[in-house]
Order: sequence, then structure tokens, then C-alpha cells
Amino acid sequence: MKRFQFTLDSILELRLEEEQEAEMHLGRAMGEWNHLNEKKMKCMAIRESQSPAVRSEDLLQSGLYYARINQEIHGLQKEMDSREGELEHLRENYRVARSKREGLDKLKEKRKKEHSDIQRRAEAHTLDDLLNNMNRLKQAGD
Repeated sequence: MKRFQFTLDSILELRLEEEQEAEMHLGRAMGEWNHLNEKKMKCMAIRESQSPAVRSEDLLQSGLYYARINQEIHGLQKEMDSREGELEHLRENYRVARSKREGLDKLKEKRKKEHSDIQRRAEAHTLDDLLNNMNRLKQAGD
């Protein structure tokens, strides 16, 4: 029985590598974006957890502190917003790479099934011929 050989295996391997590379770039960018988001959430939690100042000197200090925290939150949000375009671009690259690989995978499976069907029919035909030859020999011997 002839073994199945997909002629586009080398291209399929390249597509898989492209998909993995796109996934890696996307993962790295999402990790950086998530890191910024975590920092922003921590700043927001600090801002929310501060108790009100009692003395006037404390009020001034806490006002400056809140202003700095708010500025940091705003800066982090601005950085996150600026990375959204890059993230969407990387997501699209990953989707395209995955669909190219999946298309070749489906083609490979279809060809493999066709090959299997052909092999099964050839084997059945060979067995039928063998059985017919055995029956002819048996009838000739009678």
C-alpha cells in the first residue's frame, strides 16, 4: 500500500511557522498592554484607597499626590490607547496566518481522505480478483 504524501507539506510547515510567529508577536504586545493596564489599575486603587487629609498641610500634599496619580493614570491610558492600533494590526496578522494554515490543513485532510478511499478501493479490487482467481482455480480443478 502506497503511503500518503502531501505535496504541499513544506508550505504547510512555513504557514505554521508564520502563524506561530504572528501569535508570538501578538502575545508579546498583549502582555505589554496588560502590564500597562495593571499599572493603571494599581494607581486607580491607590487613588481610591487614600483617606481624606485632616490638616491643611496634609491637604496640600494629598492634593499634589492625587494630581500626580491622576497624571500617571492619564499617561498610562494614553499609552494603552496608542497601542490599540498596533494590537489590532497584530491580531489581523495572526488571523490571516491562522486562516492560511487552516486552509492548507483542510486541503491536506481532504487529500488524505481521498488517498485512503483510493487505497481502500484498490485493496478491495485486489481482494476481489484474488477471490475470483481462487474460485476459477477451484472450478477448473472440479
